[in-house]
Amino acid sequence: MKSVTFAVSKGGVGKSLITSNVGAALAERGKKVILVEGDPNRPLQTILGIDESSKQVLTLDEVVTKNLKIQSAVCSTDFDNLFLIPSGVSLQDYFEIDPISFAKKFVNLKADFLLIDVPFPLGKAAFLSLGISTYFIPILTEDEFVLCVESAIDTIRLGKYLLKCIPLGFILNRIKNPEKFTEDFVKDLEDLLEISCITQIKEHPEVSKSYGGVGSRKAFLAYKKLGKSEFTKRIGDVADFLTGELPKTQKKDSVELLQKILRPA
Repeated sequence: MKSVTFAVSKGGVGKSLITSNVGAALAERGKKVILVEGDPNRPLQTILGIDESSKQVLTLDEVVTKNLKIQSAVCSTDFDNLFLIPSGVSLQDYFEIDPISFAKKFVNLKADFLLIDVPFPLGKAAFLSLGISTYFIPILTEDEFVLCVESAIDTIRLGKYLLKCIPLGFILNRIKNPEKFTEDFVKDLEDLLEISCITQIKEHPEVSKSYGGVGSRKAFLAYKKLGKSEFTKRIGDVADFLTGELPKTQKKDSVELLQKILRPA
């Protein structure tokens, strides 16, 4: 199983939209994909139409606190091969519950891809999401670009060197002025971060609406509804990248690694 975190540098970079839609693109390619909701605002559940109040929905925090099998919290969605594990709480709250038990639950989970949606700011959540993930992909936006770059540098250092999580590349998302991101500029950015740019995604008003809103506006999965849009093509680029040959993992045992970091002798 390839486990991936789309790492965020600030709020509003589109992490949940990218996580859910890349998951759908991978599922369309015949891969079994499980999404993990780690944001207390539950954006993935909103986009995918999962009602946590349903008695049939078991959340991840219940699995950890009651020591249940994680498979019991895996929910089907309306998209073939795409599943969701609702968290019930923020990812960082598992530090108060039991971070090691949290990590252990994922050991026997069976899927082709596990995509983890993390809250902002990363904080302690980074230790859990990057700790159990094999790979991560920072997301940068045009808005507050310098802040995005600074945070990406810090996240890459934390993930790569402490948590043995491999940065695969970065995504430039919600680009409003593509002419600013010239080939030379992107190349300099790649040299700075020491990873490549996987794709650039332009700002798309219909994609922003996929979060839903007030009144009768409902959330929807953009990859499914927007057909052959530029957004869908770029999301497909990310899915194709992830189904290609990825670097060999440096992480042998995520649980043991987290135990050494969080509970040193």
